[in-house]
Amino acid sequence: MRTFPYTRARVRRRRWIKRSLLAIAVVLTGAAALSYWAFKGTPDYYHRPQLSAQERADAANRATQKVIGTSTWANDLQASEHRAILDGAAGATTAPATSPNQSHTVSFTEQELNALFEQWSTRVEQTYAKYVRDPAIALRADRIILVGTVAEMGTVASAHFQPLIDDQGRLLLTLESVRAGRLPMPEMVWAAQRDRAVAALRARLPKWQAGATIAPNGVANADAVAAYLSKLLFDVLAHRPREPVLFLPFDPQRPSSAVPVRLTSVRVTDGELTLTVESMTPADRAALLDRIREPLPGATASAQ
Repeated sequence: MRTFPYTRARVRRRRWIKRSLLAIAVVLTGAAALSYWAFKGTPDYYHRPQLSAQERADAANRATQKVIGTSTWANDLQASEHRAILDGAAGATTAPATSPNQSHTVSFTEQELNALFEQWSTRVEQTYAKYVRDPAIALRADRIILVGTVAEMGTVASAHFQPLIDDQGRLLLTLESVRAGRLPMPEMVWAAQRDRAVAALRARLPKWQAGATIAPNGVANADAVAAYLSKLLFDVLAHRPREPVLFLPFDPQRPSSAVPVRLTSVRVTDGELTLTVESMTPADRAALLDRIREPLPGATASAQ
């Protein structure tokens, strides 16, 4: 049977459409597979070396000793200042004892921070276990990464922070990105979780502020630490700078109490975090406590 020209053209067109649809299907399948791999994949920074129980304990002990050493330095400096005040009031003429350095630098490895965090997190695991499993800290050049497996999503999620002390001595802790697996996560995806967390902290903040104290020896109680960290989180999410204060545990037997110190330098390299701090004077600590107790903008007096 003879095939007319228009019939052959129609056959060729159908073949072209089938081939095009097949190519599109292949591309979409590949894109879906790639997206699934990127979404469900585990980032390289979440692959940590497998340490034995003894190695983790040793790393946690090194970190603890560094924290205690920094707290001891702060306490020695405060004691030296206090002696100088007493000697001045008494009109002492003898040469003062050698004072500690005004600043102190300490470095933590990624393994040390994770081992210390693991020890701490076992005490409060029941409060976050239904949301996040196996939380960890990763250190990359100029970035601090908080990462864990989100139970609701069934994937690894991470928050990437860039810490910086600006020219005015303020701490800028920029939230660069939030990621699911290897993919950036749009803000609309995690905004609901963020808003719930902020609302919960705002509701509890007035109670913490009311109970916040910093003793004459420089030790801040748990309410003061919780209130400061809550305000810090609000500033991070709003992209606002914050005064650079760290709270160092004062006593291993009382981890909820801490000594505030001023952070003057922060440097993050692959696998290591280096901090330089200065001690705060009694006047500095009093001013800090006033700012901790200061109501949030828009808070009512009755809420306090």
